[in-house]
Amino acid sequence: MAKEKNKTTTKNNEMMRSSNFELLRIIAILCIIAFHFSFEGGFSYPDFCFNEFVVYSFHMLGELGVNLFILISGYHMIKGTFKWKKLLTLILEVQFYNWICVFLSMQFNGLVLDKRTFFTNFFPVTEYKYWFITAYILLYLFSPYINKLLLSLSQKEFQNLMTLCLILFCLIPSFYGALKDDTETLLYYNRFIWLMIVYMIGAYIRLYPPVKLTKKRQWFCICVLLFCFLEAAILIIERFPHFFEKAGIMEGNYFWRPNTLPMAALSISLFLLFRLIKIQPNKLINRLASTTLGIYLLHDGQMNYYLWQVLLKSGEYAFSRRLILYIPLCALMVFLVCAAVDLLRQFLFYLCHTLFTKLSIESISI
Repeated sequence: MAKEKNKTTTKNNEMMRSSNFELLRIIAILCIIAFHFSFEGGFSYPDFCFNEFVVYSFHMLGELGVNLFILISGYHMIKGTFKWKKLLTLILEVQFYNWICVFLSMQFNGLVLDKRTFFTNFFPVTEYKYWFITAYILLYLFSPYINKLLLSLSQKEFQNLMTLCLILFCLIPSFYGALKDDTETLLYYNRFIWLMIVYMIGAYIRLYPPVKLTKKRQWFCICVLLFCFLEAAILIIERFPHFFEKAGIMEGNYFWRPNTLPMAALSISLFLLFRLIKIQPNKLINRLASTTLGIYLLHDGQMNYYLWQVLLKSGEYAFSRRLILYIPLCALMVFLVCAAVDLLRQFLFYLCHTLFTKLSIESISI
């Protein structure tokens, strides 16, 4: 009886953690949407001002969201199983949204499809069209072998592997990259390599949970301090531009990239904070979180210019005092609209799957 009670408690805790991480997925996609607005909105300022500080601040959030998504994936997939059905569903979802974006771009952006472009649009994953999806699919394909390697390592060996990876692709680029104003062009770095490293960190946290700093307040304070550091860095770099330009840094948002030390630390700290937060299983949170991939695919396609600069009129708010509120408001609006579209897409996929299954059963019985 006690064993059954323990099993039930474990399952309930897993559901709670899942809801916590689902909420974190929603926060991550909102960060990414706000980043795309600041990045694609065409904002330009002759001199540093408060609104440029606002744009840089939201610019910082994009790669934070990416890191969070992969930390969650590593945390869950290290004890999961590879499924071809999941891979096929993911590819079909990419195709679904790719062709929606192509159609909308033809209507509003004047896109013209020749035979070659029409053909290549059937293979968006093989190109850099959706860099995150391409890297994620590759990561998913390799995940069974990555997991087998990680599970065969002792905790000490796992720590040594992560230390080596973080020194090469995080610590060194964070400092040496200042000479080039770029942390992502060193030591054969690419986004796939970085996502694998973040995946390993998420897996390590699942296998070997931290025994120190186990209180939410501690991780919350760490997150606040790291975020304040990133914000202060913008102000300091822009306050002394000539000094930092001599070093190589040209813009205040130098630390926005995913593999800089403060951004990586903030991502991990925020993930660990949400790991400790207890939330009762919530159907609304879980349902909205299930739309995050579709939201990413729909809002970050060929319609970037039209969405941000034409439809949402980013240029009209470049020097407005309301910009600090307008960016998150637009991010929330885009989230809700795209979530509604993806819920419809999920329903259509469900109907197609049900119909296909029914036809298959009938054909077998005949």
